[in-house]
Amino acid sequence: MNKNSILFKLNLIFILTFIVSTALFLFVYITLQRQSNFEFIRKSMLLVRTKNLNAYAQSENINIINNTDEINNILKHAKVLLKKEMPAGRQNWVLFKFKSNTYLYIHTPYKNFLLKKGQKFSAPDFILILWVVFIVSILFLYISILKSIYPIKVLRKKIEEFKKGNLDINFELKRKDEVGFLAKEFQEAISNLKKSTESRQWFLRNVAHELKTPIAKGMIASELLNDENRKQNFLTIFKRLDVLINELLSIEQIAAKNIEDSSKCYKFSQILESAKKLLFLENEKVKYKPTINYTIKVDIDFFTIAIKNLLDNGIKFSSDNTISIYEKNNKIIFSNMGEKSQIDVDKMFEPFSKETSLKNKEGMGLGLYVTKYILDKHNVKVTYAYENGENMFILDIKHILCNN
Repeated sequence: MNKNSILFKLNLIFILTFIVSTALFLFVYITLQRQSNFEFIRKSMLLVRTKNLNAYAQSENINIINNTDEINNILKHAKVLLKKEMPAGRQNWVLFKFKSNTYLYIHTPYKNFLLKKGQKFSAPDFILILWVVFIVSILFLYISILKSIYPIKVLRKKIEEFKKGNLDINFELKRKDEVGFLAKEFQEAISNLKKSTESRQWFLRNVAHELKTPIAKGMIASELLNDENRKQNFLTIFKRLDVLINELLSIEQIAAKNIEDSSKCYKFSQILESAKKLLFLENEKVKYKPTINYTIKVDIDFFTIAIKNLLDNGIKFSSDNTISIYEKNNKIIFSNMGEKSQIDVDKMFEPFSKETSLKNKEGMGLGLYVTKYILDKHNVKVTYAYENGENMFILDIKHILCNN
């Protein structure tokens, strides 16, 4: 169990309280029991010296045992608590416990007595009842607190589901305590977020739809121009707008989808082939000789897009129009020969970050941003490194490996 958890601390407090309270009550109970026994002995000593035995015994709640068989049975089977032997001619006494009753056997030179302590409510009995009531109260309080804490575990699981992108989680709990209030606030926050997400999706889709038509018409109109330079300029502008809209729509689709629900196990080589087909790449441009060929759990549609973007980026900026891919230590590395990227590593994966070069004149600076967004959704960490004239994008896939 986690030593920093509330439940661990609660259990520790309950155990310590039980041990300390039990020890304290036991000490007080034994002390009072001893005092009660000594008081019984004192009164019994006075009883055997008085002339009116029965009257005194009745007044002090002491029973005198006269039946010989009963006396012999008690003396034979009773447990000795205290014993005191005096010199010859003096009184000797033994304190017994037999069947939850306390007896005192007194031996005198002239007569022997067996006295039974009367049953009445005493201080030790009160302490015993108080201890039972205390323990039951603590136990009831402990169970009550456990019931109050349990919904926090439920709330935590729901938050984990929400973290994975599930906006249909119901946080409402039928409780009027702090946990119920917290759940209610979460539910309201989720509802507001869901409305905001739906509004954003509706806005993006409608804007894309409204822009697609004029872009298509603009491209058609551009084809009709007689001036070739103006024609190419207009076509370039409209194509860039079309690419931008498609990239924004793909980001919106990724954000709206629960990746975990659609994830399945695939060989990396299978995903790589799908990415190559999207780019219409020739095999010579991708150098891949699998030594491991990992099986990973992914949403194949979106993960293929991420791999496609890495392939496109690597070939575009390579000096020999090729990219090498290799696998080791639960990592997949995309490497290409070429100059180091002009973009700072901290800004490389931000939207609209792009190199101003002829190789990237048509890019919008969204490729790596979309790639990282997809990889983050899959819990795959991507890093950039430059060593020995090679640009490398390293994918840490340990969290998505399938157990074969």
